[in-house]
Amino acid sequence: MGGASSKASDFDEGAASDVESGDEKLSAEDEIKRVLRFQNNYYKVLKVDPKTCTEASIKKAYYTIARVIHPDKCAHPQSTDAMGVVTSANSTLSNSALRAGYDMYASQVEVDSAGSDSFHQWESKGGANMAHLPPWLVKGLSSPVLGPILMFLIVLLMLSLAVLLFALFIAYFVVHMIFWFLCCFGCCGHCWPRYGEGARLHAKKQERFMRMLQDYEAEAMMAKSKGEDLPNPNVFFANWNVAHPEEEEGEGIPTASAAAGDANKNSYGAIP
Repeated sequence: MGGASSKASDFDEGAASDVESGDEKLSAEDEIKRVLRFQNNYYKVLKVDPKTCTEASIKKAYYTIARVIHPDKCAHPQSTDAMGVVTSANSTLSNSALRAGYDMYASQVEVDSAGSDSFHQWESKGGANMAHLPPWLVKGLSSPVLGPILMFLIVLLMLSLAVLLFALFIAYFVVHMIFWFLCCFGCCGHCWPRYGEGARLHAKKQERFMRMLQDYEAEAMMAKSKGEDLPNPNVFFANWNVAHPEEEEGEGIPTASAAAGDANKNSYGAIP
């Protein structure tokens, strides 16, 4: 594979010295052929060492090559394509995050092979997700030694999480079914607010609670219109429950208006 270590060994030191020293004039045609031949290997495109190159050396190499193959200065029919590759190599290697992603790509793809995916194709297939990983993890995955070990640990961790989630689901299902059977055969569903008789009783209690709130709101609005203090909620709710006891089966919950004629209660259930 064309990893970072293989790129270092494949680095053309003679070509790099030509770029940095400028003693030998670069041939536009030769440079274009070289760039297009190694278009997936950005380090070879810029003729920089992947282990020692810095942002300054990358920029210097970029300008050195650009002065030779730029379409404004070179009439070669493939100068535009070659210049695009050089520009992409410069923008990628000059950015630390993109460079980490590229190193990951170079460790997984044979970058010197003519039929291999380009960096942008690799990104479009999901490789770009690697750029969101911590730098230390990206660097570790790029290593030919640590990479397989880290991948094995990541897969093992994901499998462990999947097994744990499945176990929790099974435990929830079993406990749920045990309580459901106990409720159905024990109290005929009265204690289970989600099914059968329990659901009906729960809905009835909710209806009673909502009516109590409505009566309190009406009492509060009446007190506010008269300029009086708002009723104490705790006192009102206690009086309301006394004035509206829970009815037996078949009887409805009396509303505030139904209690209006009771001489011992006001219109909203509060006992004077």
